[in-house]
Amino acid sequence: MLRAGPFSDERVIRTINRRFVPLYFDLSPAGAAADGLARQLVVKVKPALGGPAVETPPLLVVTPGGALLSETSNYASEDELLSALRAVLKSHPEWNEPGEEERKLATSGTPIERANLLFDLGDEAAARTLLKESSDADAAVLLAHFCRLARDWEGVEQALARVKGAVPAGVERDAQLERAWLAYARRDAAGAIAEIGKWTKESPRYSEARYVVGLAQLRRDSRRGKLEALATWKALIDCCSQDPWVYRADWAYTQVASGSDGHGDFSTGGERISPLGRIGYMGRRNPDLDLR
Repeated sequence: MLRAGPFSDERVIRTINRRFVPLYFDLSPAGAAADGLARQLVVKVKPALGGPAVETPPLLVVTPGGALLSETSNYASEDELLSALRAVLKSHPEWNEPGEEERKLATSGTPIERANLLFDLGDEAAARTLLKESSDADAAVLLAHFCRLARDWEGVEQALARVKGAVPAGVERDAQLERAWLAYARRDAAGAIAEIGKWTKESPRYSEARYVVGLAQLRRDSRRGKLEALATWKALIDCCSQDPWVYRADWAYTQVASGSDGHGDFSTGGERISPLGRIGYMGRRNPDLDLR
């Protein structure tokens, strides 16, 4: 659940990569990702997790010395986890000090570099303000991206309106993807598919594009649209290396195929099986399925 949910969210990924050290492992010594030392540390912090049968464990933020700083439910939303991580940094400024490279970027980096740094450090408003002051097309596209992550669709539209004339191919590709997300959120399924539906596997951000195409196909609100969406997500999962969008597609596929509302659903077989073989996605519905 965590990999498809909060850990597939770009804001969470960027925050963790900037200030934390993620560690994934199985609590069971016989698990595929078993790590005896990590288990010892966690059981020392929370002895209840050392038993033969435990509830779904939470996400723990722990110091190298074994002090528990934060605990978040395995079923937490992206916003809940992000808030918990930022609260840890606010409470412990000694672990939020910028390094030499960050100090250089903050003073002499390009607007794009400085905006990305501000965003990573949680000052999203300052990042967006900085990008609004730039007249460059790539800054406008990044601004649209940040607005989209905040679900500010008017901001996305205004930023994309600044992308005019001939722009570098990479910038135009990224703009297409932001336009597709905007069209999907505004229930324009055909518009979303038209923007990115013909991207090839060699295209950067291909997995994200195919995920959005599946969402748009589903939004057609017909049995055919549902079947097309499932086929698109299944093909994505089968052809691409696992990344956040592949995990997200597996989550969407499993819930759409089973008709699940996200509560207590286990993918046990038949049409309810997770293409990645996950045992289930409990807790909540994939928020992208209802994005608006």
